[in-house]
Amino acid sequence: MTKKLLKAAGNPWGQRITLLILICIVMAIFEPIFFKAANAKSILLAISVNGIMACGMLFTVLVGGMDLSVGSMAGLAASVAFKIAEGSGFSTGSFILGCAAALAVCLLTGWLNGFFVTRFGLPAFVVTLAMKYALYGSIYMVTRGFYVYSPGNGPAFKIGNSNVLTIPMPVIIFAVCVAVCAFMLGKTTYGRRLYAIGGNVKASNLVGINSDVNIRVTYMISSVLAGLGGIILASMNGQAGQPTALNYEGNVLMAMIVGGINLAGGEGGVPGAVFGALLVGIINNVMLLLGVSSDTTKFFQGIIIIAAMSLNMYTQRRSAGLTGRPSAKSSAKSAPKDAGSPSGSE
Repeated sequence: MTKKLLKAAGNPWGQRITLLILICIVMAIFEPIFFKAANAKSILLAISVNGIMACGMLFTVLVGGMDLSVGSMAGLAASVAFKIAEGSGFSTGSFILGCAAALAVCLLTGWLNGFFVTRFGLPAFVVTLAMKYALYGSIYMVTRGFYVYSPGNGPAFKIGNSNVLTIPMPVIIFAVCVAVCAFMLGKTTYGRRLYAIGGNVKASNLVGINSDVNIRVTYMISSVLAGLGGIILASMNGQAGQPTALNYEGNVLMAMIVGGINLAGGEGGVPGAVFGALLVGIINNVMLLLGVSSDTTKFFQGIIIIAAMSLNMYTQRRSAGLTGRPSAKSSAKSAPKDAGSPSGSE
């Protein structure tokens, strides 16, 4: 029995669940409030926003890419939606129109990210990092540096603060996004193509997969889900502006890593992204309850990312029967593939 438990704890999922159990044990000792219903709801709401954005970034990571613009994209989408709704007194129609316009901006931004990655073969992290700063500048142009506040009784407020059968609306939206993304990746031809592209983009092109088009769609999905997460977050807070979802890409990236998603592409899935968002939400909540400052929390987040990546790499090498320090040749072989190379047909 002991050997089976040790073996289970040695696989990736066993390690993640073991970490989760250890966190719960520590909090049971030092902060019992962690298990209160109100705190659990707070964690679920945080997980909902991070989880929606993580599901979107998952698509880009599966093809060996990256989207560092999700935080700024969320802020811009929220600002556009709220600014348009504000012009008509936050009526239902104006808010729907604002959300539609915001998601249209997300689609265009995602397409631009994918275009520059595939057409010019630019590294995804460079393109999306540049887009991140461009979007933050765009938020300022939309809001003029001021917050856009929503009334406490309109649709712009209710979408992030209402309940359906005692279940918070953001949690329901998150569950729907998870179900749709899981279906797309597990049950559709498009999902299988993404795994093939992430595994070997050149081989995918040889068998007739248009890698460029499929990669561009992944960035569009990532931007739309980031925008949706931003609108929900702004609704929860009752305001939109530059600080909305500021640096949220760090939380989303950490969710990818602790969820065991292979940043080189071709491996991972929605369960890993969801569990990663859950773990990140719990860790952030623990830091808050223990009175850890935001700056110190960022320090621990960096440590967690490095530790999780090292553990994932060690587990992959051990499962492949490799031991010792990787050589330069093996490191080159395991380096992230450039899914953005302009090798697909136009």
